[in-house]
Amino acid sequence: MKKRILSLMLAAVLALAAFIPAALAEETGSANEYYVFTDNTGKPLNVRAEPNGEVVGSLEQGTKVEIVSFVNENWAMINFTYDKAGFGVGEWPAYVSRRYLIDVDPAELAKAIDTELENYTGDPLTDVLMEIASAVDVENYKITVRPARVTSWVSMRWFPSQVGPVLKTYKATEELIVLKEMDHYLQVQDPDTGDVGYIHKMFAAKLP
Repeated sequence: MKKRILSLMLAAVLALAAFIPAALAEETGSANEYYVFTDNTGKPLNVRAEPNGEVVGSLEQGTKVEIVSFVNENWAMINFTYDKAGFGVGEWPAYVSRRYLIDVDPAELAKAIDTELENYTGDPLTDVLMEIASAVDVENYKITVRPARVTSWVSMRWFPSQVGPVLKTYKATEELIVLKEMDHYLQVQDPDTGDVGYIHKMFAAKLP
């Protein structure tokens, strides 16, 4: 019985993507609004005067920022208040690493997960079969891993279910390549090892 209850709780994540994105999108308000999500230590994100330049400040984990523009695949421009050499204190263009930006508030995501886990009453086997049937090929794109909590990680599994065997685990901001999309899962490939497995959509943020 305990094993059955645990399986149901783990399988609950299969149902979450149908609820979380819409609810959180209402709070986002702008397509240019992102949240700082650094790594499993939750350390602040450096803000720089130029890409790879002098550090002029930092942003705490979970801070909401408005992106002025994405400079390239590595850097995003924001407006940031600091003492700019030769100009003084004011709001000036500054730069942050875009790999540490996600489009969902980490705190709200964690709350949503807890709520859905408490309320889930579905059947894991049925969910798995439906998930496999929903798979579609997509043009490959990159995502960054985003655990529900800063101190956690995301598991790549052998098949699309939270009861599936774990192939590998990934820390926040590690990148994977998406091969297929499903209703709730993504088939992904590790660009370094070539390993292919499945992670839940809620734990993935598409790189801008």
